[in-house]
This record gives sequence, structure tokens and C-alpha cells, in this order.
Amino acid sequence: MDTRLPEFPKLEISRIIPELDLLNNPILNVKEKEFLAEFFEYMEENLEKHLKNLEELNYSAEEPIQEKKREIVANFMKKLAEKGYYSTVIDFEDHDVGNVTRNALIALALCGGFWSPNSDRYINGNWSIEMGRLSGGTLYCNPVNYKANNFQREKYLIPVVKYGLMAASAMTEFIAGSDIARIELKLDDKGDKVIANGKKLFITNGMLADYIILYGRLNSGRLGGIIVDTDHQQLKNFESSRVRTYGMNDAFVSRLVFKDTELPKENLLEGDGLDIMFHQLTEERLVISAEAIGDCIKKLFFSHSFALQREQFKHKLHQYQIIRFPIAENMRQTNLFISALINYAREIDSRTQIASSKIMASQIMGLKIQTCELAFQSSIDLFRTMGGRAFTEQYCNEMGLLDAFCMVHGGGSHYVLGDAESRRFFKTK
Repeated sequence: MDTRLPEFPKLEISRIIPELDLLNNPILNVKEKEFLAEFFEYMEENLEKHLKNLEELNYSAEEPIQEKKREIVANFMKKLAEKGYYSTVIDFEDHDVGNVTRNALIALALCGGFWSPNSDRYINGNWSIEMGRLSGGTLYCNPVNYKANNFQREKYLIPVVKYGLMAASAMTEFIAGSDIARIELKLDDKGDKVIANGKKLFITNGMLADYIILYGRLNSGRLGGIIVDTDHQQLKNFESSRVRTYGMNDAFVSRLVFKDTELPKENLLEGDGLDIMFHQLTEERLVISAEAIGDCIKKLFFSHSFALQREQFKHKLHQYQIIRFPIAENMRQTNLFISALINYAREIDSRTQIASSKIMASQIMGLKIQTCELAFQSSIDLFRTMGGRAFTEQYCNEMGLLDAFCMVHGGGSHYVLGDAESRRFFKTK
């Protein structure tokens, strides 16, 4: 059964809005715009149909849709990997744009969407699917690429980067949240085996992943990281289940349980787990900032378009200051954050060593919090602009209205000071 109301017509998105047109944004240089234009074209030709299929499934009631979504998401990541868009840690060809900058631009595009001059229509973005890309392409690939030996690299990294196998990073726990210093999952060294005991929560891709990088206490001491081959989710003494969230309807946010789970010791990554985790956290936060900015762009497309089309009391909505002013202010803030995002990404690309800097980690965490809060505010303003229609699934699904509610303090935002101090007291070389 389709839950949409035929009385509510599809919202027509306005043509190109100059303030939201990334390809004409002066902060981006020529090479970055060329990369973005190529990704827009690939997104329209190869990815949009998958995004639309996911959206359509959300309107179906009384029909099991999880397995259909699982297949769509897996195929989407493989499509991204074909052109090196899933992960940017390995270059299969030379690029004029740095790895981190490319990662941020992909996140901007996948979340924000864009107006296509080729087909004269708006291509909608999807924050949920981008979170799946972030989980596998960055949170998994970056630390594995950082510490993997040749065996681990060939067996567990290359298939993910090159062929788009699903991957995940398991750090967040039930009690500790994403407070790294309080991780409790146990990794006990038993000769040629490592025995894992514990639970993880809010793990994107967890129930889809072929490979998971799992963080825990090695012999109840220092933190360690180990690669889990889930054997296509059939690993003995391992359970995964989906966690339902208010937004992110197309992301497979998961709960993982390890109970005397045997893992080959050869999968253990060399070095301190805290160092391995921090190697990817700065870029993760930068990419989430890009996702939040992209989500703002999408919300502003919808807000702007609806305000121009909808009439109340013989006036178009955009004629009311209470509607027009927040939209204009959010556009201004969005462009300020785009400038900060791109400059941070370029700086990390030009000086890779600063990615592990405590100061850079804190600054980018600040950017992440502010951009997620702007996405949250943009959702509130869109909700108000849409009025009663915003209460219906047909608009909520298309706009991802509740996605920002999931992210406004997600991913460790509460622990910005704790994470920064952790670097001083726990990080090892």
C-alpha cells in the first residue's frame, strides 16, 4: 500500500539558485569544480535510480522492504567504487584534487543533490546513503590503510576500495557512547586467536558489512583494533540487528554482539588502538561537516521552492518575512561553512601530518557541531515553511526531514574536549 496522499502534488524544485550552485561558487578552484561536475554527471547517470528506489520503498506499508533496501545499498556502494568514489585512500589514477577534498566534495554532492542543466531537473541527495559510504569508505578504509600489513591490505582493504564490498567501523558502545577512553569490549589474546566479548551500538553498515574494524581492550589493557571477517554475516558467535532511528531511514544503523567470537590473530592491526582510531576521526568529522552542509543545501532548495509556489492569504509565502528571512540567513551561513570546509580539506591535503594534530581535530569538531546544528535549524525552518504537509511521509521521506535530528549531536560531539585531551594522555607513537 502506498502511503502518499494524491491531494499533495509533487513539489517542483526551482531552477538553479545562485547561492546554492557549487559549480559557480568562487571558493572552489577550477580542478575542484571539474571533479564535482564529473561526479554530478556520474550521480545522475548511474546513481539516481538507486536513490529513487530507496525513496519509493519508504512509502510502502505492510510490505517487507529491508531485504530490498539491503540489495540497493550494496549495489550503490559497488557503483561508487567503480569510479573511486567509495573510498579515496588509494589512487588508481592521478588526481588533481587531494584525497580529503575529494571525499568532502562527494559527501556534499550525495547529501545536497544538484540542479541538472542536462535534464533540467533537480537530482535529490540522500544523507542516509552517504553515511553508508562514510562508514565503509572512510571509517573503515582510513585506519586499515594506515596500519595494515601487506597481507591485511590485500585481503581486507583492496576488495573494499576497488570492488565496493560493504565495511564498517565498530567503536561506539552502549555505556561509553563514542568516548574512546571508556571502551569496554574485550579482545583477549589466546595464541593464534583473539576472542572478542562485548557489544557495539549505532554502527552504520554493521548488519551489511563483509568486514568490520573492531576496537576493544587488548587483554583488558591498551586499546587495539582488529579486522573482523563476518563471512557474509555468518560468523559464529556474532550477531547483528538493525536499530530504528527517527531519521536516516536508508542507513543500516546496527547493534553488534560479540560473545566468545574467535578471530584470527593475523587480523590484529599493529599499534595502539587509540592512535588507529584518531587517524580517521579528523577526516570523518570533516566529511560529516560536508554531509551536514549538503543537507542544508537540500533543505534550502525545498524551502525556497515551496515558499515561491505556495500561496496563503492571497500572498506567496516568500512575501512573509518570517519565512523569507530564515531562508536567506541559512544560505549565508551555508556558504560561510563551505568556505571553512574546503580550506580545512585543502590544508590537510597539502600537509598530511596536521590531520593528527590535536588543534586541527578540535577545530574540525567545532565545524562539525556547527554544521550539524545548521542542518537541524534548516530542517526546523523547512518544517515551518511546509506547514501541515511536513507531517506527511511523502514530504518527510523526499526531504530527509528528520535526518539532521539524528546527527545534531551524533558521532561524539559530546566528547570534543574528552577526545582532545585523550590525545595528550593516551596517544602513542
